[in-house]
Amino acid sequence: MNRLLHQFKSPEKVNTFDTIISLGCNCELTWNIRDYFGIERAYPFDWWITPFQALRKLLENRFHDLFNINNLEVSHDLLTVRDTYYNLLYHHDFKKTQDDKIIDDCIDQQIPLLKQKYAMLVERFFKDPENKRVLFVRNRDGNIPHLDPDPTPMDKNTFEQLYSLLENLFPTSQISLLVTNCPVFPMVGRTKGYIAWDETVNYEDAQFFAGSPRGWQEMFSRNNILYENDTVHNPAR
Repeated sequence: MNRLLHQFKSPEKVNTFDTIISLGCNCELTWNIRDYFGIERAYPFDWWITPFQALRKLLENRFHDLFNINNLEVSHDLLTVRDTYYNLLYHHDFKKTQDDKIIDDCIDQQIPLLKQKYAMLVERFFKDPENKRVLFVRNRDGNIPHLDPDPTPMDKNTFEQLYSLLENLFPTSQISLLVTNCPVFPMVGRTKGYIAWDETVNYEDAQFFAGSPRGWQEMFSRNNILYENDTVHNPAR
């Protein structure tokens, strides 16, 4: 029996979710959720690059003060835009040239529409999980050279604290948390769900921005993650 199921009384339901939401750290996770489950619905963490403390700070602040011009810093190589308050990268939000460089003289003009867009995504992030079975997925630690180093240990205690924060934010939801490509620990059962750890294998199909599609497919399948509306991997529905 699947290692995530054997401790639960109703294994046919424990890994079936109404909603699957990325908690970052980057677009690798989003790309593979969409590829495997066919989910196109967007959420705030989909395309940012977020170290763990940025993730936690955003959740605790309920995403307050995004895209504040006083906190924005274009990287010296023009490859990305950093939010110095949250220590995250708005990596895909601002317009770029054909050679993938930020057009830094029109940052100001883009902010009103970005604020409007993310206000809608944040509202969806908090609204969609209400009274639902939700799988939140967190991939990697998020440390890359354009950001201040985040020393948060990727250990069991860190993710148990994250789970408790999610429980407080979504009191009506049945929450589970899948942590990928961090140190692996045994599954932890919680009252309404679980915390599980796993990692993806990099095959020769690995892509720079998306990791290995085969590795992600195997990982989702191995953990028997089912999306309620997924007719490809769960054709009986």
